[in-house]
Amino acid sequence: MINRLLSHSMAKPIAVCLALGGLSLLLPSEPSYDPWAWMVWGRELALFDLDTNGGPSFKPLPVLVIAIFSPLSKIDDGIPPDLWLVIARAGGLLALYMAFRLAGRFAGGPLPVRYGAGVLAAVALLLTPLWVRYMAHGNEAPMAIFFLLWGIERHLDGKRNQALILGFLACLLRPEVAPFIGAYGAYLFWKVPELRKLTVGLAVALPIVWLVPEWIGSGNPLGAGQKATGEPPWSLSLRDKPWLAALERAHALLGLALEIGVLAAVALAIRAREKPVLWLTAAAAAWVALIVLMTQLGFSGNSRYFLVPLAIACVVGAAGAGRLVRLAPRLPAQVAAAALIGVGAGLYVSPRLGRIERQAKSIDRLVALQDDLKTSVDRAGGPDAVVARGFPTVNRGFVTRLAWEVKLPIGDVEGARGEGVIFAARSRQAGTAPKQARDPNIELRFRQGRWRVFTPRDRSVASTTE
Repeated sequence: MINRLLSHSMAKPIAVCLALGGLSLLLPSEPSYDPWAWMVWGRELALFDLDTNGGPSFKPLPVLVIAIFSPLSKIDDGIPPDLWLVIARAGGLLALYMAFRLAGRFAGGPLPVRYGAGVLAAVALLLTPLWVRYMAHGNEAPMAIFFLLWGIERHLDGKRNQALILGFLACLLRPEVAPFIGAYGAYLFWKVPELRKLTVGLAVALPIVWLVPEWIGSGNPLGAGQKATGEPPWSLSLRDKPWLAALERAHALLGLALEIGVLAAVALAIRAREKPVLWLTAAAAAWVALIVLMTQLGFSGNSRYFLVPLAIACVVGAAGAGRLVRLAPRLPAQVAAAALIGVGAGLYVSPRLGRIERQAKSIDRLVALQDDLKTSVDRAGGPDAVVARGFPTVNRGFVTRLAWEVKLPIGDVEGARGEGVIFAARSRQAGTAPKQARDPNIELRFRQGRWRVFTPRDRSVASTTE
């Protein structure tokens, strides 16, 4: 099956994107909060000692991949995180490539129109808020989008079994995919009898891979969902009207220019009776409606939840722009239409370019904090010396990273109350500093970048010179 998936002119793009992902390690490269949790759980899974108490919600596919890489930690602890970053970044690049392919396919017409639509879709997706950060830090959403867009293409090519498998993989990254893949599986079960065994098998496997590891790791099979409704201070669910706040976020992420492109694509699809575009747009709208409902019920409404429908909107909107150019009767009119669309694209792109620079600076700051925390652990005597003094305490945003460094379950670090070494940073990106860092009964041992390392006064901690 894997060979068949790779046979449809995708082997080369995958190889190129993996190579680019590898080269990207020359840039500042560190996972963020969620991916570090997957690192910890992958290591624990490989040791048959999974503990999912604490941290973010569990994601099956990243944890399984990292569990496979985990034995390489015996060579160097940095190998599994680096390999995951290569794969995740390659997934993000492939998502851009698939947006390019699908938009050109839906736009149709001569080559310049198809390429123009494809470029519009890829650029629009690249400029979505936080896309660069998600790729750089190894978050799961860009890879989920790649699997879904590739699955859509496979469906259009008549390869329904491959489309279903790709959707299943996407669902192992983003749980909101489940209702849509479930509906697609039910459709295939009804329409394609030869796929019934595959459909039933995946339907049985999906809850197992989501619920059983969480059940083993925390004793609660629904633990991941409960964590996702934890309502952090920035959660849209805490607003007076969560559903309205979620809709406003969706509108802000899309932008007026992209929304006009989607409306144009839908109007032209209705006129031409093109069902794929209509079904895709309806799925994206239903996805947004699902997120709005989830936000009202207590989920955070994180921008990451909207990335999949946003990616579909980029594809459909860019295809709509290409179809509008094709409507013009002659070349001069087509050039004028393309120029007008270019102006609209400029209005979409211009305010988003500054975000790329801000994301790059944010990546640099986070990498510096991560590196300095690792150095702080080394200066404190290393993982064994830190743990020997009790469970260490750290800023909320770095619990998962410290758990990786000192080889403890995330819950042990998350639940620490200053009884051991205290790592505290004054930085917005590090999250709230431990309140124990203000305790008069602790002593500052050394500083490392923005990190300050404390211990209770009756204890000591080793330190080397900076």
